[in-house]
Amino acid sequence: MKRRALSLFLILFAIWPLIQYGLVRAYDVDPWKLMGFAMYCVPGPMKTVRVYEVSSDGSQRMLDFMAYDDEEQRVVDRFRELRRTLGDLQSSDELAEALLALHPDFEGVVVAVLSLKLDPKSARLEPKVKTDTHWRDGRDEPFIFPTPAAGTVGERTPG
Repeated sequence: MKRRALSLFLILFAIWPLIQYGLVRAYDVDPWKLMGFAMYCVPGPMKTVRVYEVSSDGSQRMLDFMAYDDEEQRVVDRFRELRRTLGDLQSSDELAEALLALHPDFEGVVVAVLSLKLDPKSARLEPKVKTDTHWRDGRDEPFIFPTPAAGTVGERTPG
């Protein structure tokens, strides 16, 4: 019995890095978590979370993380930590529901996760942006950000 249990443990110990590698590649799971060895072959996760308010008139405004109240900060931090660890397996639904409940004037929220991924072909860090749109009325359509006018990319608007 002990020999069988030890054999099973050794087999699982041997194949777990392959399973974790698959999770890292397919779902952007943090390679530094889940007791695997993939952490030795990639840099640590570099993820930034941005949340945008969508107004009823169709305009959007990025929420200022420096001005979050305690409850907003708690939900955003929880999502950020789970997203770093679980990657695309972590849905932004809970974050969006909490923010919509905290802000009844929001028509919807867009959650944008910006990350740098190591491209195995070029060995360079490539930017990746994944956005999820959550509407108060439950519709299932993405928010299309307006294209900035020529020469305004990266400029900040006053206000």
